[in-house]
Amino acid sequence: MSRGKFLTACFVHLYEMDGRQLLLSYKRLGYRTHHNLYIAMLTYHKIFKATNNLSICLSNPEPIAACNDEFLLRLTEAKNKGELHEAKVSILKDFQTIYAFDVTDAEFPEPVGHFSKKQGEDGFLQEKREFVKKRILLQDVWFYLGNTFGEYHVYKINTEGSLPVIEGKRLAINYREIYCKALEDYVETIRNGNKHAIAASFILPALIEQSLGMTLQNRMLRKCMAGVKELSEEESKLLTPFHGESHIFYGSEEYIMGKVYKLFVRKGVLKDSPDNEIILTGSSRRKRRTLGGLISSRYAKEEMLPEYYELMKDIFIKLNIRNCIMHGLGESFDYLDRGIAAIMFQLLWDISGGEVFQAEV
Repeated sequence: MSRGKFLTACFVHLYEMDGRQLLLSYKRLGYRTHHNLYIAMLTYHKIFKATNNLSICLSNPEPIAACNDEFLLRLTEAKNKGELHEAKVSILKDFQTIYAFDVTDAEFPEPVGHFSKKQGEDGFLQEKREFVKKRILLQDVWFYLGNTFGEYHVYKINTEGSLPVIEGKRLAINYREIYCKALEDYVETIRNGNKHAIAASFILPALIEQSLGMTLQNRMLRKCMAGVKELSEEESKLLTPFHGESHIFYGSEEYIMGKVYKLFVRKGVLKDSPDNEIILTGSSRRKRRTLGGLISSRYAKEEMLPEYYELMKDIFIKLNIRNCIMHGLGESFDYLDRGIAAIMFQLLWDISGGEVFQAEV
């Protein structure tokens, strides 16, 4: 049998498998051999079509079911936190492979509507191309990650009776209370089989920003404190409140952090830049800390695992999910869909658990 016919036979066989059969096949063929075939199967030719309400639908989604079954099994078969973390990272990595292929291969209807550039002008084709890439990304995010994490959360509720509870710090705002409201809405949506997690969708972006901002600030603080040398008595007193392994601080310019930032810059352990100043103090040159600003910062890219960084960038920068939810943008897609909330919950849990970040040295 020729190599081409062999691969075709393998692909047909893989399409017909459910997730558990795929996992057993991994064990028989060896992970790398089967995984290469599996990724080849994932990158099938997608055909997107326009609907009457100007939204986009995938006309041939059938192969995605087997893929999501296998993704789900990676999560449910994990025996400990380490294996679960590896499973999530592998899913995010495979998702990037899928999207990269779809951008170059998928059929997509001719975009219609208003563009900033007119036909024939420089940049017109590029603008249309970026529009198509964004729409494909939105579809892929929902089909793969939204469904996979959504089904995993259903599994957790059915097997354990609950989803994670985050012990948020009691600051001026009780973030734990806000989190519980979002979680109650999400769980009720799952148990009732509803399509929309409305309250959770509006709450989650703020919780993700708060958790990401706090974690990045504390990582920067600890790293700089470990590197700073030859402090005067006054400088040592300035840093005294921040000593301790379990200390969590989420201060702003108005509380001492401005002085701490200047000290770190003066001692040469931190580069003077708007991004660094915003992360450590909360503001820089009249700009305030925002979720988009945090994700776009060089420091966030250095501190986060690349798979999680790309997902955060996809969700909150490229797709602009937060503003779409808050301001009603993008009427041609349902941004309150439970699948989008599932992705944001998983991100929040993984940020709070430290899974999205590189190991601290």
